[in-house]
Amino acid sequence: MASILKDQINLKQTTSHTYTASSHPDWSIGPALHGGCVAAVLHHAAATHLSTTLAAQNQPDIQTIHYEFLRACELSDSAITVTDLKLGAGTSVLQLHLSQGGKLRVVALATSTNFEKPAGPSAPTPWTLHPPPKPIPDFALAEAQKPEPNWIPGRIVGEIIPGNRRILSLTPRDGPAEGRSDVWNRFAGAERMDATYLAMMVDYFPSLSDTLLRTGGLYDDHRNYAITSSWAREHPGVPATIPNSLREALNETLFNHTVTLDIEFKRRLPKEGVKWAFTRAAPKMLRDGRMDLDVTICDEKMEVLCLSRQFILVLDGKRRFKEGKKKAVL
Repeated sequence: MASILKDQINLKQTTSHTYTASSHPDWSIGPALHGGCVAAVLHHAAATHLSTTLAAQNQPDIQTIHYEFLRACELSDSAITVTDLKLGAGTSVLQLHLSQGGKLRVVALATSTNFEKPAGPSAPTPWTLHPPPKPIPDFALAEAQKPEPNWIPGRIVGEIIPGNRRILSLTPRDGPAEGRSDVWNRFAGAERMDATYLAMMVDYFPSLSDTLLRTGGLYDDHRNYAITSSWAREHPGVPATIPNSLREALNETLFNHTVTLDIEFKRRLPKEGVKWAFTRAAPKMLRDGRMDLDVTICDEKMEVLCLSRQFILVLDGKRRFKEGKKKAVL
């Protein structure tokens, strides 16, 4: 499976419990590294550790991973240290520390499993996404750049997270729903998504704080919809280009700082990866600058691949890029 993301992470094992990783400009926000990319780096390190140092445990899958973002990650190399907190017959627990420039930036706890070995019974539940999303797209139409009845194609191209250019997104034709974001994503060409990609994609969607507050800025889904819907009327089926620039980012009124992130994987993905993935992101409350965010990612058949939750601080946009310093937050 083609994995441009893992090539960019460039993970190297230096000892049985230490690794290094690169920071690629594709996943940068000015001088900072996108939080989703940081999550992917640590997921990749944990998965690699399980398949090398701990291969005898036969627990190649990550069931859950929890992140504490202590400091912003910059566009520089990272050092990762792994501690085996518990080695068990059914599950093991790893602690990962990511440091840059001698400073601890992120701490993660990962629980491993083997999805091919049942741990107990299974039973269906009545759970479903509510409200239900639009019907599953006709992916063949979208890929042929022909109009899809319920979804509009678009691609973000600019200086903010330049790697966005490789992602095609389908958003609801009738615009963003109040209080949630629904989107289908795929990468260009033969690139497919595995679990490490999903660790990044749980942080890939419009800003729900900007959308709720209708800031009209770069990350407001209403602004994106105005661009894509206008383009779609004149160029049906052809992906719209949603531009951005660092100059615009400097003028944003808000920014979201992820404090904690939790991901629970529900199954092992196919060896060839997933081509299209559906994401729903929805907060329950934004109050006094504190926001929760629940994320569900499904495959092409709307079967759940992973669940995620973030705790986010919604802060004054002027604090994102501190004047006179090459500092930024996630």
